[in-house]
Amino acid sequence: MKKRQYNTKEILQRYVDGRCTEEERAWVEEWYTKNYDREFKIDPLLAEEHFVEVWQALESEKTGKSIWPIRKIAAVAASIVMVLGIAVFYMWKSAAPDIEQVAVQQDNSPIAAGRDQALLTLADGRTIHLDSVAVGDYVAEGGMIITKMDDGTLAYKMSETPHHQAKEIYNTISTPRGGQYKVVLPDNSVVWLNAASSLRFPIAFGGNTRSVELTGEGYFEVAHDQQKPFIVTSLNQQTIVKGTKFNITAYAEDQKMTTTLLEGSVLVKAVHDDRTDEVLLRPNEQVVLENNVIAKSSVHAMQAIAWKNGKFIFNNTPLRDIMQQLARWYDVEVQYLDAVDGLIFTGSVSRSGDIQDVLRKISLTESVQFETIERRVMVRR
Repeated sequence: MKKRQYNTKEILQRYVDGRCTEEERAWVEEWYTKNYDREFKIDPLLAEEHFVEVWQALESEKTGKSIWPIRKIAAVAASIVMVLGIAVFYMWKSAAPDIEQVAVQQDNSPIAAGRDQALLTLADGRTIHLDSVAVGDYVAEGGMIITKMDDGTLAYKMSETPHHQAKEIYNTISTPRGGQYKVVLPDNSVVWLNAASSLRFPIAFGGNTRSVELTGEGYFEVAHDQQKPFIVTSLNQQTIVKGTKFNITAYAEDQKMTTTLLEGSVLVKAVHDDRTDEVLLRPNEQVVLENNVIAKSSVHAMQAIAWKNGKFIFNNTPLRDIMQQLARWYDVEVQYLDAVDGLIFTGSVSRSGDIQDVLRKISLTESVQFETIERRVMVRR
């Protein structure tokens, strides 16, 4: 079949929904079989090429009806989710007694998604709520003009009037639970902050380095400067780059830090009481620092910045980790009424809908149910 005669995403969606033909089912499952060893690592930009290749092979083989166990079909569907971002959830679970039908119970108005909002703290202690500042408004500090741009971004630019700084002046931008924000630093590096995060930085990068401090989660696109490395300090970790794209997750309550590289290279240093561990990352690699142990692995890096692109993407993610992300983005409290250890999910869903949309999709796995009361989410089996 020629490429123009079918729509890949439509066929994959029909497979997930159980509406595909026997021919389409064979095509999708053969694709999965041929790519099983690289599951979740297929570049979405190459996905179409893989699909066409498999389809053409099946056309010549005239493959008949396939008989696959439900568990394996779920694995295929999960791969589809990761490649194309179809908003469906699956859960891997061993044989268990029948689980009664679940629902999302709600006794109040929907809990809306987070939005662009942050607090800017200036060197003299003044604070500015950026979501209430009009586009084009600015403040002058230490020879810098700090302006809110048309898209809401906060941008730092050098004033036309020369200014001598006796010492470095620091600003801090903080997002609350339910907030996110984008800032352009004085060197034109761009940082996106996720919910419940903060970035402390000098309003001008003097000296031999460009050093900032991060808590929470941030995605960085660092302007290249071979002579002046960019250093991100987060808890007991330092990430050192000269120009690259990477994501750092460093929430203190998570008791671990994750650094994922999209472009370029970064050096990650984990500072302990008795030693310093160093790991060099290449694109599509990730390092996790947990319990003073640093571990590197290969990943699909775009999944790490799904939040920045308006999505939640989970890949065999424990339910507690999922609920932690939802708690930060929707500014809710999560209460567990039953044990949920061992529940892991794979799927993709938009961050722009209300929390009930997300909970409803997870509940379709018939493994867990939710009830929301005001800004509290109760979880039970």
